[in-house]
Amino acid sequence: MADYTPQTTSELTTTGAAWLAVTEQNKTLSAASVEVAINRPLSEVVSACLAAAAGDSENTKKAYMTAIGLFLVHLGAELGNELPPAWLPLAEPGRDGKRTVWAFRGPAAVLRLVYGGTLDRFIAWRKAEGDSQKTQALRRGAVNTLLAVAFRDHILTQEQALYLGLKPYEKRNHDHAQPVGRRLKPEEVRALRETVILKAHKDSKADRDRALLDLALFAGLRRDEIAHLTTGNIKADGGRWWLVLMGKGGKTRRVKIHDTLYKSLSAWCSRAALAMGDGDTPLFCNLTKGGQPTGKALNASVIGRLVAEYGHLAGLAPLTGENCLSPHDLRRTAARNAYDNGATLPQVQNMLGHSDVKTTMFYIGSLEDDDNTAVDRINYVR
Repeated sequence: MADYTPQTTSELTTTGAAWLAVTEQNKTLSAASVEVAINRPLSEVVSACLAAAAGDSENTKKAYMTAIGLFLVHLGAELGNELPPAWLPLAEPGRDGKRTVWAFRGPAAVLRLVYGGTLDRFIAWRKAEGDSQKTQALRRGAVNTLLAVAFRDHILTQEQALYLGLKPYEKRNHDHAQPVGRRLKPEEVRALRETVILKAHKDSKADRDRALLDLALFAGLRRDEIAHLTTGNIKADGGRWWLVLMGKGGKTRRVKIHDTLYKSLSAWCSRAALAMGDGDTPLFCNLTKGGQPTGKALNASVIGRLVAEYGHLAGLAPLTGENCLSPHDLRRTAARNAYDNGATLPQVQNMLGHSDVKTTMFYIGSLEDDDNTAVDRINYVR
């Protein structure tokens, strides 16, 4: 599958009518509305994002607005002078007494210029500016929410959302929360892993992609965690191999490497000439057409696309849309399978890196176990 190419800036800088004519083909490719994208102010999308994600929390709203403001400053700087002067700056901070407020300019269509590397470069910039890992994670999450809201509101195309790893934004109702997401059956996991070999013909890509999938299936890692793994995150201790990583919220956790995962990692590291436990080399990288590692780390968007592709090839899910297979589905699968095979809730919680066991319960779908509950364990006759 070819990489996603965003709308060109030349298309965006023409008049609305001309821009619509140039991008008319998009209407047959996806459900996105070009009229909405060009006519809806960017400020309205930001407001919709804040209303959806922050709710009544002023602290969350402030953090999200700052993150989105900084991202749009970065996007405007990347595009340089190619956008109309009236649109720039896309975001500008100001003061309202002691409060920092942001002004947003231009149409929502500018978000069609965002692709996988844009967010990674933004985070790299914020890291260089001194943001902590926790702050980086918060700002990445805020931008992903903005893009998910834009996708929900028919501003982004399905093609773009696929390569960004997005699903339409849906607000979670924590008061009446139900288990969400998909969890694969064992036979579906086997079909998924076998599809990697069939598609990649047992070459470098097969070894890389199977190890990548297995990190979600046998260790429950998030896509961002997989993307940022290095050889130094793999540690030997007590005769076992472990993953030691910093996850969401800046929390460090240690996950034992499953025997199947160890075989996958060993095969890939051998193929790519990587030394497990040594150095700080990215664990997963892009490959040349000849299958040689480039040394350039895969980003989270590419990982999402690969999972969707293999899920489709295995006959488990459509290639695009909200029902395509995602890395988080594999993470939920690992959690549920561990739980079904005797792992306790705290053990699953530790594997996933959750701070609240309720989140773990929604991942494994424990609320669905109406026929296997604590009540069934009550026995006073012994």
